[in-house]
Amino acid sequence: MNTSEKVRQILLEELAKTQSRNPRYSMRAYAESLGISQSAVSEMLSGRRSITHKSAKRILEGLDKNPAEISEILEGTESEVVQTFRPLDIDAFHVVADWHYFAILSLAETETFQSSPSWIAKRLGISEKQTKDAIETLLRLELLKKDKRSGKLSPTGTQLEALSTKASPALRKANRQNIELTAKALESVPLEKRDFTAITICVDPRRLDEAQKLIKSFRRKFSSIMESGPKKEVYKLCIQLFPLSK
Repeated sequence: MNTSEKVRQILLEELAKTQSRNPRYSMRAYAESLGISQSAVSEMLSGRRSITHKSAKRILEGLDKNPAEISEILEGTESEVVQTFRPLDIDAFHVVADWHYFAILSLAETETFQSSPSWIAKRLGISEKQTKDAIETLLRLELLKKDKRSGKLSPTGTQLEALSTKASPALRKANRQNIELTAKALESVPLEKRDFTAITICVDPRRLDEAQKLIKSFRRKFSSIMESGPKKEVYKLCIQLFPLSK
């Protein structure tokens, strides 16, 4: 069953449940609770209108489904999810390859965020010059925006994904920094605030492409679920898959 059909069935079931408790419950009231038009709901319920990934997510949120349920229901719609990510070619990626660029973007989403470069620098353990340079770059790339009146910084919400079919100095630099940050966290971050695990498995190398797709799907689902609640601290998730046998 595809996503559109799954959500249509859920819509029918939820409507039936509500009307069993309140026979006078109208389609109009149902549509208002979902935040979409009555005609759109009618067409979805009858199967005359397909339900896109974006609409499905909005409907499920309107039905008070939790993030884990939403992720499970939307599983398998990877092609639709991809459209929410802006591809960043490798020539552009080298400009923001240093780890603190994306850390600043994530920090800007937290509840207590302050736009002061000194505050940002202190929170991330970097210099004010690094912070100011990064902010200018992020504003230029339209990843951050600044309120003209208050000067407050906020993320534009654009999701980036570096695209490359071959190794590059920028990607190697980013991966090297991830390894260095991981090693530092291993020594300085309390056990209850981190999770470092690993498995060793025997696989068919011809299925590596499949493995990469699974990891990509997991990263996106993990991000969707973990970023759906209150945002207080910035974390980094690193996943490495590489051969041990020669």
